[in-house]
Amino acid sequence: MATPQDWAPYSSITDAAKVYLRDPELALEQLRAVVDLPEVTSFIMSRGSTDEQWGEALWQEVVLTDGRRLVMWRADDGLSSEGDRERRMLDVSVRTIVLSTISDHVLTAEYEVLEDGTRRLSDVTLRLYTQLLTRTRQKSATESDLYCESFRYHKSVDHGGLAQMQRLLQFGRVLSRCLA
Repeated sequence: MATPQDWAPYSSITDAAKVYLRDPELALEQLRAVVDLPEVTSFIMSRGSTDEQWGEALWQEVVLTDGRRLVMWRADDGLSSEGDRERRMLDVSVRTIVLSTISDHVLTAEYEVLEDGTRRLSDVTLRLYTQLLTRTRQKSATESDLYCESFRYHKSVDHGGLAQMQRLLQFGRVLSRCLA
């Protein structure tokens, strides 16, 4: 698979998708169905690949906010079996979460301290915790553990580079202002 161009220099989600995603038209069509793209206040993108028995599988993700919702588009290459016939598939989903369901938001930046005392951004992680229950586990007759859905987004020097780390910081800060 060809190495994509970096999406981070683009302020337009349309332009960024066209240079970064393998399936930009599909992503943009499905995102337009749930959000007016000019209303997007911030976005991030990720992609990666794995080696499968049938070849290289790609996953692609766009996460955006319009100030009211978190919208996530994801596409995963896969394999489907029908009888004794296998077919390559693209599994695509769009998920929308109202920002008011986010109960906790943690934006972490790590800086490497250089010998001359200056700092260089080396790692950014955004964690979002929701009020949406994914499962429970009964501990006793009167107590249960509740597990809520969470999301984690990560960029580093080796995974995305400086521009994508800065965009993840920007995305996290936009979300923080929207959650207030």
